[in-house]
Amino acid sequence: MEDFFFLTNLFFIAKLTYFALQVISARRRYKISPPETTGHPEFERIFRAQVNCSEYFPIFVSLLWVAGIFFHQGAAAAAGLLYLCARLQYFHGYARAPRAR
Repeated sequence: MEDFFFLTNLFFIAKLTYFALQVISARRRYKISPPETTGHPEFERIFRAQVNCSEYFPIFVSLLWVAGIFFHQGAAAAAGLLYLCARLQYFHGYARAPRAR
């Protein structure tokens, strides 16, 4: 059960890495150099989706660990995986043009 719990943490780190790589790719595609955060609307949506997900990282990890320590690691890991799937859908949905959502 502990392995499943720690895997959930690793999946979240991998997801954040994936989102960051999407921003890097969009920066290259639309020729937007750091530290600029504005430019092409598609870049701005991808950047904002990545930032939105990153803002909730400390809350997610804190709740995951508290739930794993004080309740049940399996249940915490399952809820964490559900949250990760929802965040992935959110990212891809937010990155689409508003009319395509």
